[in-house]
Amino acid sequence: MFTVDFDGAIRDVLSSGGQVHFKKQYNLDVNNYSWVADYMRDKKLRKEIKRLQKEITTTQQSLIDRDELRAMFEAGIEQVRRDFLELLKEHLTKAQRRKEPIVGGLHSFGVISNRLPMMSLQLVSSEEIGDIIAGLPVGITCKEIEKTVEGLRAQIAKHNETIEKELSPHERWFYSDQGEPLRYPGGCRWTKFVEGWKMVVARFDGKVDIEGCALKTDDEFAAFHMLELDNVLKLTPLRKPWKK
Repeated sequence: MFTVDFDGAIRDVLSSGGQVHFKKQYNLDVNNYSWVADYMRDKKLRKEIKRLQKEITTTQQSLIDRDELRAMFEAGIEQVRRDFLELLKEHLTKAQRRKEPIVGGLHSFGVISNRLPMMSLQLVSSEEIGDIIAGLPVGITCKEIEKTVEGLRAQIAKHNETIEKELSPHERWFYSDQGEPLRYPGGCRWTKFVEGWKMVVARFDGKVDIEGCALKTDDEFAAFHMLELDNVLKLTPLRKPWKK
């Protein structure tokens, strides 16, 4: 397992009075930063996956189609009626055996009395229920919801396949003693490097690399810009960049 203390190295950069050299320990290209474009693409895809997952949740919580709502409601009422008849049969059986009052038991027998308010729904006609349902928003059918969710999941699967097949080179990961890549994002060198770089940029004046050295090459400036490090909030007091 890769055991370099990157957090400790970052602390050394931020607190030491001397220059710290540890970029190459990340086992990344720190000259041309050839991985940055894939890192940004990976970041964009993962953000899109999260958005799609949120959209799935929102879709699954859509208003029930009102026609389906009526069918489910009326089926529920019918089930209440059947359950009530079963409870009534049980009560009358016990009453016949003189184990419960014949009439008083309807109110003293808790299980039945708790069902009585639901039974009052039998007083509402099908037409009246229809009028109520007609006044509700249209909603979305189960079939439409399933189709939308299926499409969103297909997009997520496609993005995950792209990440797995195109954006996961061997050099990207830290590995356990068993040879398995560590969990994202902490096990990703790209993420670890960028997070560390942001911490350093926040404490140094101007544009610096992860070791606190002033940028010089076009590739360094390009990577700095692509990673949006210009937007990192500066935390005073700022240190002066090292010279390479």
